[in-house]
Amino acid sequence: MLIDDQETIYPYHEQITFVPKRDCQKKFNIYLLYPHRPKNLSSNYSIRIDIFNKITLTYWASWHLLIPFQFLPVNRIATQLFIPTNTQKFESSCSLSCGKHGRCMRYVNKNSSYFCQCDQGYSGRHCNIQHSCSCSSDSFCLTSSICLCAMKKFGRNCSLTRSVCQSLNNSCENNGLCIPVDDRININDFTCLCKENFYGKRCENQIEDGIYIELNEEMIQQVSIVFIHFIKAFDHSEHQHITEIKKIKYGENTIQIHVKQQFHILFIELLKSDYYLIIKQQTIQKLNQIQMKLSSNQQCVSIHELMNSTLKSYTYLHRIKYYPLLCRQYKELMCFYDETYMCICDLDRFSNCFIFNHSLTYDCQGHNYCENNAQCFQDNPKCPVESLCICSDCYYGLRCQFTTEGFALSLDYILSYHIKPNLSFSQQPMIIKISIGITTIMFILGLINGIMSILTFHMKKTRDVGCGYYLLVSSWISICLIIMLIIKFWQLLLTQMVILTNRSFINVNCILLDMIIKILIAFNDWLDTCVSIERAMNVSKGVRFNKNKSKQMSKWVILIILTVTILTHLHDPIHRQLIDDIDVDEKRIWCIVQYSSSSISTWNSFITFVHFLMPFLINLLSIIFIIISIARSRSNLQTRLPFIDHLRSQLKQQKSHLIASCVFILIALIRLFLSFTSGCMKSPNNSWLFLIAYFISFLPSMMTFIVYILPSKVYKKEFNTVVNRTVQRFRTVA
Repeated sequence: MLIDDQETIYPYHEQITFVPKRDCQKKFNIYLLYPHRPKNLSSNYSIRIDIFNKITLTYWASWHLLIPFQFLPVNRIATQLFIPTNTQKFESSCSLSCGKHGRCMRYVNKNSSYFCQCDQGYSGRHCNIQHSCSCSSDSFCLTSSICLCAMKKFGRNCSLTRSVCQSLNNSCENNGLCIPVDDRININDFTCLCKENFYGKRCENQIEDGIYIELNEEMIQQVSIVFIHFIKAFDHSEHQHITEIKKIKYGENTIQIHVKQQFHILFIELLKSDYYLIIKQQTIQKLNQIQMKLSSNQQCVSIHELMNSTLKSYTYLHRIKYYPLLCRQYKELMCFYDETYMCICDLDRFSNCFIFNHSLTYDCQGHNYCENNAQCFQDNPKCPVESLCICSDCYYGLRCQFTTEGFALSLDYILSYHIKPNLSFSQQPMIIKISIGITTIMFILGLINGIMSILTFHMKKTRDVGCGYYLLVSSWISICLIIMLIIKFWQLLLTQMVILTNRSFINVNCILLDMIIKILIAFNDWLDTCVSIERAMNVSKGVRFNKNKSKQMSKWVILIILTVTILTHLHDPIHRQLIDDIDVDEKRIWCIVQYSSSSISTWNSFITFVHFLMPFLINLLSIIFIIISIARSRSNLQTRLPFIDHLRSQLKQQKSHLIASCVFILIALIRLFLSFTSGCMKSPNNSWLFLIAYFISFLPSMMTFIVYILPSKVYKKEFNTVVNRTVQRFRTVA
């Protein structure tokens, strides 16, 4: 598009439908006319290039090209465009005011140059000029005179329909995407973009040649992607070398190669220069299904491992003369390589060498769109079709944009990669089946614990002090928490299995579930801590302990703790969002927390540690204080017995109070140990420890009956009373 120094877009423009797989490195000749003849010398003109996604008509990126000689009537400008992998984002730090109807964007080719990308119906430097639009409803109105048409529409106002992709004779088969060719060239021509397993003009042919290669466990641990090298030999020219990239799906040890081109030799490369010879054939033949297990005898060996020190010391031209002898010297050798050549041992045990480029850098043309120091790979250095990211430890996602760092991981991070989409429950991995069993057992036991605890602490005698109120609320919390756990688990499972697809429902669960679970766990931990504190105060004050004041205070403490716990977790739902991530042909919906600043992330870490460590430390100090205080007071009264005997005596007498604190301290220590010794979850292979730590965090809320009621004579007696009354009622009804 031709624009002036006021960002006015003139009607003279050109539209091109660019298909990367078809049009890569293709030269386009475009002519733009000045709006006035003779040209207005008071205006400085330039060129703006916008690209949009043709399918969704969403904005992608823009370039700005200067016209070098404004005084000349004609200028010739040549440029090469590299389309960014991701759409350009709104620049929040931009000083340019775009008003309510525009967004400040940066030009791809200029780091410090910005412009306003206007909404439909608005134009101008600041998107403050409203204009009428005559484009069809399914098109995008860029200006009053420029319409971006949908895939099957064309014309000045996008009111004409391209029937070529709707015709039964010309439509693409096997779910291929039909793209009409530029209507200025041929109105009846089209291009089909085929799915992975199909090819042909209309994607009518299915790729039947499949090669299945099984990798051993050691290889799987070392690599996550495989480079596939196809070599086609020519007698009088350089061999053709085509490379594809295949990412190994998590939980699988087999890679499937769909053969789309003819070849004589097929290598796979696991690590840098770690080659394996898969297939060699003198004449190109049709391959049916081939299955093999990769073994060490298929490995291509470096020339430096085959030659002795004497041969290594020779010059390159002198040394290469000995290559034909290596295949005869090493009977099991299949292939070897040096800095320039790759050599194959033929049937006569002679080496057949050809030039092989080992220095190809599939680094995404220097534009690494991967995040967090991940490596970026493309299948072709000039015209890439596929890009893949190799994540560092503790990162995951299509662009390695998500992290597993942090003390408390969500169930999404731990289990999502294990859940296989579009497979039944019986086909899910063992870790998922075990998790289903564990959550079901926890749900049943949690309900039983909560109901029995509520029945006990509803008895008036159990609430003669504040502890009874803390434990009554804790019992209700335990039921709510276990219900939230079962909802969270099944929502995650059904979403990742693509059974639950209602995005609004998933989004609400994403925002609320994890926050509610965090609040309930922290609230329950603080209630248990309040019980320990009150018991320590009871020991400290002795007969001066005021039961009525304790009951009144407990109600206020419960309210304050609940309020503070909720307030300290409000930042979590604000920063939660659903993100679609397609990785190795598997589309997943991630519920992700992404904090807008490092200060919020630091605050989250601080709050997490406070809600975990403070109850742990208070419980620990309370139990020490109770034991020592009682033992010391008895020692002062009965001086004839040593202090250590009094200490043992109090341990026996106070065991009903001490068991609860000891159990919670032990659980906290286990959580602490599992979280810190394992660090971040480096890969899904390390999920077990984090899954155990996650489930352990629910145990304190499920153990109210065991650790508080059973060891206490008072609580146990009241529970028996409730049971007897219930039995008598049933007998009376019967």
